[in-house]
Amino acid sequence: MDRGIRALIGLYYRYRTTLVRLTSGIRMSIRILVIEDDEETRELMRVALEERGYEVTVAGDGVRGYDTALFLKPDLIVTDIQMPGADGVHVVRRVRDTASLEKTPILVTTAFGTGTATFSLQLGANAYEPKPIDPQSFLTTVQRLLADRDSMRAA
Repeated sequence: MDRGIRALIGLYYRYRTTLVRLTSGIRMSIRILVIEDDEETRELMRVALEERGYEVTVAGDGVRGYDTALFLKPDLIVTDIQMPGADGVHVVRRVRDTASLEKTPILVTTAFGTGTATFSLQLGANAYEPKPIDPQSFLTTVQRLLADRDSMRAA
């Protein structure tokens, strides 16, 4: 084996515990949970977010979405309002009533106009995007919510 490679391996083993200690608990990417029953829309949002470097987890309904949020502790939740079973209104209520998630920004999406969106905002959602999703507007709103979240943490 080459002497240089042995030296690198030796350095790795000498300092690996320090590296693990320094990097434990550090998340390198921002986690976003997308809760959407329509597969095409879910995929559009997932791809748009991943292209921007976000770590995206998806759920197809409100029950799975809420359970995933409890486990994942995402930096942002994007949820459709109108879904079979537990809808987005249910998700917003449950998230706001859960201590470990209550400060998580929520972006709701809806095809049912501003009345439904306004109701969601009153329940505690932070913003809404109309459907069909315009990727540029969607990403701008996501960035704004994450920036607002960061400024709230710094205060």
